[in-house]
Amino acid sequence: MNKYHKKLLDQIKANVSDTHYKNINRYLGTPNKIYSVPSAISKIILDNFKKDNKEIPENEFYELLDSLDCGKSFEEKAFVGGLLIRYKDYRTNIDLKYLDKWLNNRVGWCEIDTLCQSTFTAEEILDRWIEWEKLLKNFAVSQNISKRRASLVLLVKACRESADSRLSNLLFENIEKVKHEKDILITKAVSWGLRELVKNHKNEVKEYIEKNIDSLPKIAIRETKRKIEFGRK
Repeated sequence: MNKYHKKLLDQIKANVSDTHYKNINRYLGTPNKIYSVPSAISKIILDNFKKDNKEIPENEFYELLDSLDCGKSFEEKAFVGGLLIRYKDYRTNIDLKYLDKWLNNRVGWCEIDTLCQSTFTAEEILDRWIEWEKLLKNFAVSQNISKRRASLVLLVKACRESADSRLSNLLFENIEKVKHEKDILITKAVSWGLRELVKNHKNEVKEYIEKNIDSLPKIAIRETKRKIEFGRK
């Protein structure tokens, strides 16, 4: 186990919550151990790590993330995304092969989303557009459902931040590739993607729904129409 990983895991274990939520593994969709560390405490642990390790070498940083990704608990895997958020320089220049590798070890919506949901900005994706476009197109047709969900979730924040048509077009394209699937991991991600597109592309979303009303997941149609009309799902 990576030396930094051990320190973080010790802190995770030292902050196990006394509150145990019934069926938490089922809700998060993961078979992995859950320590139920409160999110506020996880934030403090990660912030303190960054404060104490501002100059961690790049190779050691990625060794840490690889080690955490292979951890046996939900929290260890979630810390990968948390650390990427805090180390902007390493995140901006990340070899995208890491994302492909880490998603192989993600089970359930929450393990996927802690890595993909709020980690990468529109600017970061657009600055390396050719690389990101290739990765996300490949994810959308992957046999791994975690990668297919990630093909949408990785674009959610970017499409909220930017009206750049490259981002919206790719999200529409990837939605089109997975819209027929029935698994909730995908149907909810389709709904989420369309709802986020409403902010900068409302008319396009309305037109897309009208044209695909028979093929889109019912929940996506219902929640997106509500978002268009009322500003919330």
